[in-house]
Amino acid sequence: MIIKTKYLGEIEINQDQVHTFPYGLLGFEEHKEFVLIDVPENYNFKFLQDIKSSYVSFLLICPGVFYKNYDIEIPDNELKSIDIECYDDSINIYNVVTLGETLKDSTCNLLAPIIINNANKKGRQFILNNTQYTTKHKLIVEELGE
Repeated sequence: MIIKTKYLGEIEINQDQVHTFPYGLLGFEEHKEFVLIDVPENYNFKFLQDIKSSYVSFLLICPGVFYKNYDIEIPDNELKSIDIECYDDSINIYNVVTLGETLKDSTCNLLAPIIINNANKKGRQFILNNTQYTTKHKLIVEELGE
């Protein structure tokens, strides 16, 4: 199928690339189907693109690349909402990036990670409780040579 994206124009995807977010994303609860797209020439970033609304797209990172000590706890009953029984290699964790004028001015939302169950392509954004993380952590780019 061909979809229109916010940043890359039209692209072709397969139905098996579609991730379902039963609860949508925070502030975008009505948007339920997304595809993950590698950012060309910088695979530390991905776009989470709504397959029906080209204007709904989020820039994501894998937190381990930028925040080596990022450690989160999500209650088991919440993880079960996307059929995750335990943390293992079948899940991916992402965080939304807000771009600044430069990459060093950009921030990352560590308070509300996006968890994807790779086995069934279900995802959900969770709000962490009892944590020091915020929605506006500076994006750490020194380790990437930026």
